[in-house]
Amino acid sequence: MRYLKKWLHELCRLHRNIKLKERLLIVYTLCGIIPLVAVSVYFSNGTNNTLIKQSEQSEFAELSLIQDALNENIRVVTDVSKKLYFDPNIEHIAFSNYNSYKEVLNDYRNYTKFTEYLTDYHQEISSITMYLTNKTIANSGSFIYADQNIRNSEWYKDTILADGKPIWSYVYSNFNMRNSLRLTRVIKTAEGKTVGVLSIVMQNKRTELPIANRSNNTVMLLNDKEVIHTNNQDIDLKELIQLVQSIPEDENENYKKVIYNDETCILTYERIRPTYSESYFTIASIRPYSEILAATDHSKRTGFFFIVICVSLSLILIITFSHKFSQRMNILKREMHKAANGDFHIESVSGQNDEISELYDDLHKMIESIQILMSKIVEEQVQKEKIYSRQKDVEFKMLASQINPHFLYNTLETIRMKARVNHQSDIEDLVKMLAKMMRRNIQVGDRLVSIKSEIELVEYYLKIQHYRFGDRIQYKIEVEKELENKPILPLLIQPIVENAFVHGLESKEGSGLLKIVVRKQERTIQIIVEDNGIGISTNHLEELLASMNDLDELDKSHIGLSNVNQRIKLLYGMEYGIMIETVENQGTTVVISLPIEAD
Repeated sequence: MRYLKKWLHELCRLHRNIKLKERLLIVYTLCGIIPLVAVSVYFSNGTNNTLIKQSEQSEFAELSLIQDALNENIRVVTDVSKKLYFDPNIEHIAFSNYNSYKEVLNDYRNYTKFTEYLTDYHQEISSITMYLTNKTIANSGSFIYADQNIRNSEWYKDTILADGKPIWSYVYSNFNMRNSLRLTRVIKTAEGKTVGVLSIVMQNKRTELPIANRSNNTVMLLNDKEVIHTNNQDIDLKELIQLVQSIPEDENENYKKVIYNDETCILTYERIRPTYSESYFTIASIRPYSEILAATDHSKRTGFFFIVICVSLSLILIITFSHKFSQRMNILKREMHKAANGDFHIESVSGQNDEISELYDDLHKMIESIQILMSKIVEEQVQKEKIYSRQKDVEFKMLASQINPHFLYNTLETIRMKARVNHQSDIEDLVKMLAKMMRRNIQVGDRLVSIKSEIELVEYYLKIQHYRFGDRIQYKIEVEKELENKPILPLLIQPIVENAFVHGLESKEGSGLLKIVVRKQERTIQIIVEDNGIGISTNHLEELLASMNDLDELDKSHIGLSNVNQRIKLLYGMEYGIMIETVENQGTTVVISLPIEAD
């Protein structure tokens, strides 16, 4: 065990130190030449099985053709026998009590169906005979009196016992002057009374010729007992019949490996079972394995010669390809080392269009991407610094816009207390609301607040304005219940409401209405501030929209809108912010869009 571990360790060490060229040679040898030799040897050894399989399939296909032809002949004979069932003319002849030969001859002449069938199916049928028990008829080619000798014959008894089912037999035919296949069956009336026994003899050439023309030893059997045809009288029919009889009835395969005359052979067979009959036919052929395998010797010699040539060519091609591939990979490795060390001036490789050339192209693209990425990183860093500077500038200008809020808050508290002492409740309420607004401005920072809190601040502002304008300006606030606790940036709504009063409603003649709606719109929160004031002219609106994205203009009259818009975009992203819709002399609508789930 210790030596095995040591050997494996040494093998791993050698593997790590092998160069790419040597690895390619090893891989190609292991994965190319060795499998090629192994597969060639395997297929050479497997040629025998292939030839045997092909022989089995070819033999089965030929027997299937004979089976199809015989099935067709059997079908024709069977159909003719069915057509003669319930034939009134046959029944008339069978049951008539003839007084003279003339009467019999007259009925025979009037009955032409046998002659018609023999004419129509002369290729399949040799003769049609009806055996009757009517003693008054005269024997002819078509009608024969079944005397005691006929009735005592085995085929006649078997036919009577079959009670109407077709019985096939191989008997001597007076018409063919030789043994022939014959179908016999009992013919009955519609009431079930026996008319006689029908006999139809099949033409010998329809069954004999396909077997006689075969090169392999072939035999046709009836019920696996009686030989009908064979193309070789010298074969051991007795042993062949025993082999066929040993085949199980439910056997799925149509070929079988057997020992015949002390030699391994392939037995191929096909069984034919006529409809409605218990009789059956078997066509079997037998062929020695040695005869099949004799054809493989030349193939093996030829295959070995091609294996040697293929292995030699493979070695030459592998060595050449490995050298070229290793050479190009070394160049690629050198250029990649240059790029890794910061030298982006690499050589261009052209002339071929393969994976290595694609790697060169990808290396060029990667270097270009690195250079672009470095430029973007520098640009992004500069942009971040600008944004940070702008944000600080916004915060500074916001702080600068507050006029000493602590002092102002304390002063307001003093005024409120004086108003309470003097029982001036309106002044006290105004000062109280203004003080809360100032306290909120003092405490506000980057911390998010709830929408409900922001709406309360806006309500303070609106109540103060109500004291100022009275009933001339009305306001309405609608907030969806589920949005009240959603966090947002502080001081987003009040600057918009203040702009609506200052620039929209104060200069309006007659009554004015300010409406604030907070609603959910798909994945965003929309805060809508709508007034029916004097609106904004087209030119003024364009200037306003341009100034909203310019932080250098924060000291102008629309600092509220610009401030809110910039704070939203800095925190939530560029897809959020303020949208303005206005119609001059009709009113203005400002929509603030925020994400419903802020990061």
